[in-house]
Amino acid sequence: MAISRLEKISDVSWKIASFGAMRVPAIVYASEGRIAEMDQKVFDQVTNVATLPGIVRASYAMPDAQ
Repeated sequence: MAISRLEKISDVSWKIASFGAMRVPAIVYASEGRIAEMDQKVFDQVTNVATLPGIVRASYAMPDAQ
């Protein structure tokens, strides 16, 4: 489960290190409170995007992700 892999980078940024088929890490920008409100599907989507061919640097999710 991607949410269990969240690593706090700063007060408003979180990292999911590459695992499985991910080509790059996933970065989520949100406060801790907002992270707690996010649906598991947000984390699934940001990690799925990180598996796409041609992706460079990271997959990003913004605080308005639901």
